Amino acid sequence: MSEYDVILSHLDVDARLAIFESFWRRVEASAVIDTDALRACIRLLASSEQAERLISKQNQIVNFIHASIPSQPDDHDFLYGLADICSGDFRIGQQVFHRLFVSLQDFRPLISQDSDDPSVRDQLSVVLSFLRFLKCSFWLPSQRPHFVTNDLIQLLLELLGHDDLDGPVQETLSGLFTLLEGPVVVFHPDDDSKPPCWTTDLPSTQSLFPSGSLWNRLENLPSSYFNTDSSRIFRTWFQWISLASSQDVDIDAIYQPAYWRLLRIGLLSGFAEQRKYCLGILRQSLVLARRDINVPFMVLEVDRRSEYSAQYEKYSSLFETIVLDRYPNQIQASLPGLTSLFVSGSLISSVWTTALLSGVLHPHVQDGARKIVGNWYIDFVVHQKGPLEEHAQFLIEGFLPWATQGSLFTHSLISTRSETVCTHGQALADVLSVSLQAIPKPTDRRNLFVDILNFIFAAGGKLFHYAIIYILEGLKDALFEHENDPSYANLGADELQLVYKISRLPGLPEIATELCLTLCAMVSRSCVHNINSGENAEYVPGLKELEAKYISIKSNEKEQQLQTFKETNPTNGTKDLHSLQSLLTLLEETKHTIIQGNDFVSYCDQVSSILDSTTLEESQHGTLYTILEALWEEADRQEFRRPVAVGIPALFFHAQCIDICVSEQTHEADGPGLDSLTTLLVKAMEQLWHMSGGRSYLLSTFADSLRKAGLLNPKIIEILPFEDFLVSIIENPPLAKKEFLFEVASAEMLTQYNASQTYQLYYGKREWHAYACLIDLLIRFPESEIQVAKRLLKRLLEPWRTQKRPIPIISKWKDTLQLQAMLLLVESCVDEQDAVWYLDTFMSMLIIEQWPRYRYLIEWIISRIYYRFPQLAQRILPDLESLDDTVPVQIASLIKLAVLATPFLDSEQFTHHLVTLFIPFSASPKVHIRHEAHWSFPIIYGIAEEKRWTSITENPAFSALNKYIRSLDKFNSPATTIRTLRLDAVEDFTLVDIFQGKYLTIESPDRQYVAGEDFETLWNEDSASGFSTPAARISLGASKDNEITLPIVSTTSQPTTTTTADLPTAPLQTKSGFDLASLLPSAGPPSASKVRPASVLLVASLIDNPTNLGGLSRISESFGLEALYVNDTRCTGSKDFQSTAVTSHKHLPIRELKIAGVPEFLISMKRSGYEVVGVEQTDRSGILGEDPAAEVAKAGGNVDFKGDGTLPKKCVLVLGSEKGGITAEVLAVVDRCVEIRTVGVTRSLNVQTAGGIAVYEWWREWGGAK
Repeated sequence: MSEYDVILSHLDVDARLAIFESFWRRVEASAVIDTDALRACIRLLASSEQAERLISKQNQIVNFIHASIPSQPDDHDFLYGLADICSGDFRIGQQVFHRLFVSLQDFRPLISQDSDDPSVRDQLSVVLSFLRFLKCSFWLPSQRPHFVTNDLIQLLLELLGHDDLDGPVQETLSGLFTLLEGPVVVFHPDDDSKPPCWTTDLPSTQSLFPSGSLWNRLENLPSSYFNTDSSRIFRTWFQWISLASSQDVDIDAIYQPAYWRLLRIGLLSGFAEQRKYCLGILRQSLVLARRDINVPFMVLEVDRRSEYSAQYEKYSSLFETIVLDRYPNQIQASLPGLTSLFVSGSLISSVWTTALLSGVLHPHVQDGARKIVGNWYIDFVVHQKGPLEEHAQFLIEGFLPWATQGSLFTHSLISTRSETVCTHGQALADVLSVSLQAIPKPTDRRNLFVDILNFIFAAGGKLFHYAIIYILEGLKDALFEHENDPSYANLGADELQLVYKISRLPGLPEIATELCLTLCAMVSRSCVHNINSGENAEYVPGLKELEAKYISIKSNEKEQQLQTFKETNPTNGTKDLHSLQSLLTLLEETKHTIIQGNDFVSYCDQVSSILDSTTLEESQHGTLYTILEALWEEADRQEFRRPVAVGIPALFFHAQCIDICVSEQTHEADGPGLDSLTTLLVKAMEQLWHMSGGRSYLLSTFADSLRKAGLLNPKIIEILPFEDFLVSIIENPPLAKKEFLFEVASAEMLTQYNASQTYQLYYGKREWHAYACLIDLLIRFPESEIQVAKRLLKRLLEPWRTQKRPIPIISKWKDTLQLQAMLLLVESCVDEQDAVWYLDTFMSMLIIEQWPRYRYLIEWIISRIYYRFPQLAQRILPDLESLDDTVPVQIASLIKLAVLATPFLDSEQFTHHLVTLFIPFSASPKVHIRHEAHWSFPIIYGIAEEKRWTSITENPAFSALNKYIRSLDKFNSPATTIRTLRLDAVEDFTLVDIFQGKYLTIESPDRQYVAGEDFETLWNEDSASGFSTPAARISLGASKDNEITLPIVSTTSQPTTTTTADLPTAPLQTKSGFDLASLLPSAGPPSASKVRPASVLLVASLIDNPTNLGGLSRISESFGLEALYVNDTRCTGSKDFQSTAVTSHKHLPIRELKIAGVPEFLISMKRSGYEVVGVEQTDRSGILGEDPAAEVAKAGGNVDFKGDGTLPKKCVLVLGSEKGGITAEVLAVVDRCVEIRTVGVTRSLNVQTAGGIAVYEWWREWGGAK
């Protein structure tokens, strides 16, 4: 009995009541409840016998507490204090909790009523405060009495899942389950005839455990309840199952399918915390099983529990690494382990492995992680490394939403001269084909087939359009593998109609639309073996239409358009359509309807055929202009759609149209319309070249027409804006956009099913034909119009000539084609009087240019000028001699130019002078000069041997240097760079070497705009059509194949079945893994969870390096230190700090302590019971972790030692600055110092390393005990 109780025992009832009234007045008068006075009132009543007057006072206290709970419902510390007061007196506590229980019971019938009703809303507010009070009461230490009954637990479970109460109820249950983890003292009435008292026979916690009631409640909740983002229900579930595991309670729920189904729902959705709870539930549930589990979502053999547990632990680690942590390097390293979960022999059910994949492929996960795992799955499926028959649901819900993203298709699109393929699209088709074929049951296979069709149709316009093509191809491939099996996928009428609807989906371009229709028709044919008879043909809307369109595509109607025009023309048979006048009359009579729609192209062809077969008289020029103007207006009205735009150039730039334009410039023309025809052609030319920038397919027919016009009648080059057009195309070469390349890929796919459906049928020749036409025009530029070519060269040269230092290595406006065109033009545009200016200009460009490929071409251009004007090459050697090594790049360039000029100069004197200069250059301290000389000397010496120049070959110094350089490995096996490429400025000057040279394929390969075969094709067409051209100034050269192509891996290889035994075993990185115990809420009030686990303060105010401070922040947070002190808290905003701190500073108290205030702070901490230890090398420092005195004393001896190296439990660790260590002022107030034993030459450690070692030593000694 305490002294307080002894005093109270000597007071009579009147005295106690008088004192009670005094304290009670304090309680009532206080704005904030005076808990000390309230406790005193309860003690005064508790220490007396049951007098009637005191019982009324007890009721008064109960009423007060009951009314006070709703007054501050959000103040957990206040509620915790009231619960602690109630726990101190069993009479008052029992009455308070009993009233709470009754209030909760009374509110239960009101749950279904409208919460907007004021009376219901007021009662709801009170009930919520009572729930929070109950939660706070469960935070009390387990040895304190608690109000916990089975009826209360059942009532809480019944309230679970209701919108307004769900959160508070779960928080209350969480506190309850935390309390029940150990023995609990509870309020317990002996019987109704006696007052309630503390039970002396403590009930077992297990008797209070809701072993089945919680699951019964969860099972009755809708599935949507588990799809919310809140993790509270899974925390409650995890606490419940963990409690069952700790008490070894058999839970019947784990043998039910719904248990695992709902758990998988939680694992599929939600944030990281929820998924961690689900993984914890999964592992704990397997531990609880006492008999085999064999339900759709889980299989467990108890006799092999250790094997199952090991694999599910591995599964959990992989889930954490791949889905929760998402570090790309860790995901990549986890892929072998992921494979082991899927292969034959794995004990993990496929619903859990696919849940992992669905989790990482979710749209909220960053693209990098999704791509790694998605591509892994593609490889797994295509090569059939494991069973796939249970992946159908994942394919629809997890894989296809990721695999149909547009970025995956566009980033994997590969276009070469030989093929254009989308590797991801092909892989998607292969995955679907293999997956369908892997399903053994026809019903399951048909269901997956239909689900895929529904996925396409349900997505509507949200799906990347070309993804539809590859999905259909996958379905088609699966069906064609089993085309002789009628039962493989025999679709019903509804499914066939769905196929028809998919064939009509909008948004695809022309070729892709016909490919989609073709694939749909092939799918429907495979599913219905007699499409023209029976139920499917008659009762499936659109099926016959689909078949008719397919047959139309197969029959290739496009080649019959002109014939159709002639047969369906309303004037056929009554008028002669073989004259321009008849066509104009037809145009006027039909009010231009004859050129509308698809008839436009046919009409153009008819006009072209007349121009081909008839020479127009001057009187017919006006008729031609009228027709062309009408066609242009109609083309504009039709917005120059593809067939219209492609048909215009050949007609508008026909030879006779060009002749008319030229004639009006050279003769006085009296006929109507002549002046306007030139204006019309200029307008057409400008519009077409503007459109060709976005429509690369238009460039080929346009460039072909202009080339023929310019070569047939060169004067047109000055009349029409040829110069502007050529500058525009060369400076900004139009290329096929990715959107159009999908059309190219679709054309190649369509050709596989119908050989006549080629790209050329729809769009004409590819864009490299256009570049062949333009380059051919440059090398055949008519002499009469050479001034245009000279202006063209200077306009191309101007932006290169006027560059200002510093020059960026890569500039967006620069392109290899510009220098290639200049290389061609210097042959015809550089005269002797201009040669010096061009040499100086190109040399200035060479000196400042940094990109190797551009330097290579500029050097080639300069050497070609030297070749044409050899007398100018003599300036190379004087320039070399006059330069000093302060300009090494210029010297190296002159060496390269001298080497290029040597073969065609054929001068022994020049060469002897050059190799003489190589001697000092070979010993130059400048790397550029020395390497260029070493590389060039054997080349020149080889030329001298070939020419038999004895003054060089018989010179001992030259011979010795040549022998030495040739013996070097770097010369015999040089790195493949543009700089080391051999170039013959004369022999290599061919179209093939210029546009397909090896220099384009190394050091970040560049685009090849044209190839030798394109010129051969062009010239063969000229010969076949009788088109005569001027002689080319440059030869074609030998053909080459330097195209860089990406090999497409065949996916039709034999499946390789992998088992778990075949896979390498490697440790899985679990850097950010979690312990199941860490998921359990901590006991006690929230304020207790804020206490850091280590009673250590780290003072780093003397440190100024933000990188070190960031590292110390990470160490302090990781080891649970109370706080980190720094000189200026603004350092946390530094990038250097955050790079090492990561996010630790967001979870750790970092406080500001100025250097000047450190001594005073340390003294104050000493007064608070802390011991101050400095980490510093002094003459009295103890070795960290060692206590010599204790060891010697234990042995009963004496020893001379430096000091104590242990750390106290309540410790302030002080770290010194990086250079000066701990200052003398701070050393004066520390209790003692420790230093870290080292054995190397370096005596000191980095300050954050030293701090980490010291903190770890504290944990080694004290284990985190506070």
